[in-house]
Amino acid sequence: MKEIFFRARSDSKVYQVPANNLELGAGDLILFESEKCQEVATVIKSSEKGEILAVESKGEIIRRLNDKDLKIDSERKAEAKQNIEKCGKIVEKHQLPMEVLDADLSFDGSKLTFYFSAPGRVDFRSLVSELASTFQKLIRLQQVGARDRARCVGGIGRCGQQYCCKRFIKGELETVSTDMAYDQNLGQMGPNRTTGACGKLMCCLKFELPFYQEMKKKLPAVGSTIKTKDGKGIVVSQCVVKSKVTVQLENKNYLEVEC
Repeated sequence: MKEIFFRARSDSKVYQVPANNLELGAGDLILFESEKCQEVATVIKSSEKGEILAVESKGEIIRRLNDKDLKIDSERKAEAKQNIEKCGKIVEKHQLPMEVLDADLSFDGSKLTFYFSAPGRVDFRSLVSELASTFQKLIRLQQVGARDRARCVGGIGRCGQQYCCKRFIKGELETVSTDMAYDQNLGQMGPNRTTGACGKLMCCLKFELPFYQEMKKKLPAVGSTIKTKDGKGIVVSQCVVKSKVTVQLENKNYLEVEC
């Protein structure tokens, strides 16, 4: 029996539920019923029963989002955005050290989530009470880190494109490590070359990694000896993007070789 894995948009929780003969693929938007409301989620994948990936199982898929659902969802997003400023004023009233960044309203309009950044932990119990009274909805506050803050605020990266996290990366932002930078010959260039606007390692190091790993397999390994038009030499570096290697010849000169 197949199961569907999907990630809720409001809190990024992953659910694992029976497919119930639904034909869904990765990236499909669906409407599902949780314990508290109806929400929109993105399908991660489908697989045979038995694989354990999820942290939640109490949910039921209603349907794949249709054109009417997408219109309603768009209206919910617009309504949520309109509540950010009002929430910010209530935060100021409570004199809490937090910045309201974004908001999400569930598909059925019953749950309102506010995303905020703060230098530390915040006691917002009295704030939640007033927000619930003001908006007459189930209120959820979610503190986000530097990377999620950049996603909420948006901006232009050093590549000249909108931040990847804002433009196309869906769901929870995955961990990026310094090893990924070294695999792409960027680690030795220092943090200024590998750090994004959020102050963390750039997201592109994660999703571009498979390309670099595959291309590096096709190039002569660093330290290997190869023949060139000017004689034998030792490969000292690879340039994956150009499909070239730099070779130190026996006469100590350097030569760039296309592979």
